[in-house]
This record gives sequence, structure tokens and C-alpha cells, in this order.
Amino acid sequence: MNRKYLIILVLWLISGSTSLNAQDSVSVWKIEYQYLYKSSDTLIKQDAKFANIATYGRATLYYTDSAYRVQYAADHWEIGDFSAPRRYSIYDNLAREGLSAAQQMPEVYELSNDDFQIILWANDYKMLKAEGNFELMGMACNKFVFHPQKKLVDAVYEVYVSDNVPKIPWHPYTFMDQVPSGFLGLYKKNAANTLFEGIEAKEIKQINVPVDFFKVPPTMKIQRMIAPPKLNR
Repeated sequence: MNRKYLIILVLWLISGSTSLNAQDSVSVWKIEYQYLYKSSDTLIKQDAKFANIATYGRATLYYTDSAYRVQYAADHWEIGDFSAPRRYSIYDNLAREGLSAAQQMPEVYELSNDDFQIILWANDYKMLKAEGNFELMGMACNKFVFHPQKKLVDAVYEVYVSDNVPKIPWHPYTFMDQVPSGFLGLYKKNAANTLFEGIEAKEIKQINVPVDFFKVPPTMKIQRMIAPPKLNR
């Protein structure tokens, strides 16, 4: 083969390989959160919203502006996509189907006497922006404080938000959709200061992941959900 055409062929193959690799991956944000808990009252229950994070002591969040994946362990993660009708909790090689990440789910508070539950939606929280200079991981942050506007709910949430991190589609609480950009810290406290629980970023970077990273593996069994009630309002 003519040397000139051999060089052209090699360059074409390299170009095709590079293009293929670019199409097979997508750039995402990766935030490693650590779990924090402190309570001086042994009767206080840990928040169910933090259950998986508390079990493993951490949570790794991967996300784009429309999809996310929260990794708790090698065989336990959650994925959601705003363009998809369902999200999935994956554990022990089974994908459990749930409501779409874009749908609003309320918080359920079980009182200590277990007599009844209190339901809170996003608009049941009052948001206040705290004055002052705040910093996490060397980044300047704004601090937002959310107060549930329901009697008997003894909780205050502090969220540290950085303009250096784009808005996150994963909303562990309904009110998180109100924050303007990505959060580095999320903490729950009570009025008596006998409880402190939350997650705090300890590593943040951008990486490439496979394009199917936010999808249920095709060989995995899916446990279909029963049609949900109309929870949006």
C-alpha cells in the first residue's frame, strides 16, 4: 500500500476511535458526601431520609443537569432522570421502581408517640437566607435555613450552597428544589440542640462515566411499582 494512503488510514482509524470514545462517555460531577451524626438524647430517632447514607457512612453523588446517581455501595445505588417516568433504587441485583425524580414527594414525620404522622410538602417550609460569610471545602457558600411550618415538627435544616457547583437534580428533601445551585452541606437540627445530623462534601470533581451510567442494566430484574396516587399538588 502507498505510504501516503497508509498514513491517512491510520489517522482515520485514530480519529474514529477518539470519536467513539467521546460518544461512549459523558462528563459528570462527582461529590463524595460523608455522614455526620451527634445526639445527646438516645430517644431521638435518626431521620429516615438519611437511612442509607447512615448505614454506609457516606454517599457518592454523580450528576448532570438532568440525571443523577447516588452510590451507597457497590451493589446499592439510586438513579433518576427528569426525562424518564420512573426512578429506581437498585439493591441486591434488583431494581425497585419508584416515582420519577421530577415528581414532588412529601416528607413524612412520625412523632415519638407514633399516634399519627405529619406530612410536609415543599411549600410547608419557610426559607431564610442567613447573613454572614460561610465556607466549605475552601469554597464560598450561602447558607439557607428551612423551617417546617407545622406544629409538633421539631426540625431546622441548614443548607450550604456554592455558586461553584451547578444545581443538583437529586433532592433528598422536597425543599431542596428551592436552592439556586449545588449544595456542599445539608444538616438537620432540633430546637433543643440535642440532635445534629447531615451530610457534608469531602471531595468534588468532574469525571467521565459511560453513557448508560444513569440507566438500569439491561440484564437486571425490575420490580414494577403499583400505579402511585396523585401526590403532586
